[in-house]
Amino acid sequence: MTAEIDRKRPLHVDKEHVRVIIFTHHYKIIGDMYIIKSGRLTDFLNKTMAGIETDMFLPVTNAECFSMTDGQLKYISEFMVVNKDHIHLIFPYKGNK
Repeated sequence: MTAEIDRKRPLHVDKEHVRVIIFTHHYKIIGDMYIIKSGRLTDFLNKTMAGIETDMFLPVTNAECFSMTDGQLKYISEFMVVNKDHIHLIFPYKGNK
C-alpha cells in the first residue's frame, strides 16, 4: 500500500483468505474466512482481550451449508456468522465437497 492510503486507513490490517470447513451439530459449512496475514486460524479463534473473549461469532463469506443428517446442500449465503460455541471442528479446507 502507498503511504497516502495508509494515512487514510490507519486501522487497516492486512488479512489473508482462508477457505475453511466448519462442523457444527447440524451442519457442515464450507466457506471463506479472513485472518490476519501470517496469523494462524487458531489465533483467530482464540482471540481474547485481557482474558475476555472478544468475538463470539465468526464471520464466514461464500458459505455453503450441508445437513449433517443427509449431506444435502441446505443453504448458500454470501455472508453469515457462526457462533463459536456451536463449532465442533474447524480446519482449512482444500478439496471437493
